[in-house]
Amino acid sequence: MKTIFQYTLLSVLATASLCACSSSGKKSEHQTETERPAVEIVKIELLQPEHSLILPGELEGFYATAIYPKLNSYIRTILVDIGDQVKEGQLLVELEAPEIESQLSESFAKMKSAEAIYGATQANYRRLLQTNKTPGSVSLNDLEFAKANAVSDSLQLVSATVHYNAAKQTAGYLRITAPFDGIITERQLAPGDFVGPGERSIIPILKLNNESKLRLHIAIPEKMVSQVKEGNEIKFNVKSYPAQIFTGNINRISKNVDTKTRSEVIEILIDNQKGQLIPGMFASVMLDSRRAEKSLYVPQTAVVTNMEKCFVQKVDAYSKVHWVSVQKGNSAGDKVEVYGDLKEGDAVLKQANDEIKDEEVIKP
Repeated sequence: MKTIFQYTLLSVLATASLCACSSSGKKSEHQTETERPAVEIVKIELLQPEHSLILPGELEGFYATAIYPKLNSYIRTILVDIGDQVKEGQLLVELEAPEIESQLSESFAKMKSAEAIYGATQANYRRLLQTNKTPGSVSLNDLEFAKANAVSDSLQLVSATVHYNAAKQTAGYLRITAPFDGIITERQLAPGDFVGPGERSIIPILKLNNESKLRLHIAIPEKMVSQVKEGNEIKFNVKSYPAQIFTGNINRISKNVDTKTRSEVIEILIDNQKGQLIPGMFASVMLDSRRAEKSLYVPQTAVVTNMEKCFVQKVDAYSKVHWVSVQKGNSAGDKVEVYGDLKEGDAVLKQANDEIKDEEVIKP
């Protein structure tokens, strides 16, 4: 009898325990479906970080020119060679063209002849003027004739002088001088070669670069255009001197954004008096920028981008979530710049999740 009672009591207790466990399990499952775990929120910060970019560029000579002959002629002498430092006005090449030299001699002779004729007629006219002081000694017709001859011969002299100067200037093209200070970087031809603008394949005799100053053109992203000003110092390095930092200053800004690359070209002027840098070197420009005004920054994980929009999940004082559309700007470490209906100190979800719906109440 006692054994039957004990068995019955154990059965009742086991049934009650199973019911209690089943009830507890259902309650836990219901809580998971209706309540989210607490989520971490952060405050929006107002920062002014600096941004650095490494941009490629190629050094160019401040002045660079190819030297061509202006006349059909033969090279008589080349007085310089590759690597020579030359000064403005220095004689580089002498050419020869017999027909040009003949024209110069001819025009010079004509000028001297006209000068002699004019001197004789002018002297005759002056003598007649002197003699005419005695009334009746010279006829008026002879005086007028002598005056007309003097005027005509003076005009002939002017014409001959103009032709001589033109021939002299043309002959001057047979002597090629340096247009500016620089270094000879290429020599293409040799004495005896026929050169001139009429040649089918126009080859420059020399190439001259001014390397005391260099130019460097780089394309900066559109988002940094407002932070670049003329006169700003720019740092860069080259592969030939990897441990050395060179500097230059922004000389010109194109004031035009290329619609294909969304970038603007700037020119950096570099003082190269020491001659370390050479045109054609590849340069890596370190562009640091810092806006005058501060911007709002949030963790990069706080920004959600889906098929519809880019947004952060702002949390109000009542723990309600609001989706706020934003635009992303520059990145600074693990933070990103945002623009939208936000202000410093606003709370946003640190780990944004589009499964948390707009207007949903959370447990921060």
